[in-house]
Amino acid sequence: MATFTATPLYAYQRGINHNVLVTEFESGKEQRKYLGVRARTWTVGFRDTPAAIKAIEDFYNDRKGSFEAFTWTPPGGSAISVRFEEGSMTVNYYGTHYAECEVTMREIL
Repeated sequence: MATFTATPLYAYQRGINHNVLVTEFESGKEQRKYLGVRARTWTVGFRDTPAAIKAIEDFYNDRKGSFEAFTWTPPGGSAISVRFEEGSMTVNYYGTHYAECEVTMREIL
């Protein structure tokens, strides 16, 4: 399994979701069933030289977008198995000075 080693910007977004099935009855009462924790997600941004961003783009293309899983270490965590959440990626190039991109990674449970 491939390992993603690019260092994101310090700002990132982490999503934690719990899967709860709520059934509401006509009387107004409700029944809840806990189905477990959903996969965590991280949205991370990268801003670096065009060559460094191209390496991230190549890694994304080598995984065929969201198709193939890989190993990644989230900020402040330990290595886990993830995949890219999206099937498309946008990269912004600012001349030859720098480039940036943002990706969302989803934990594989």
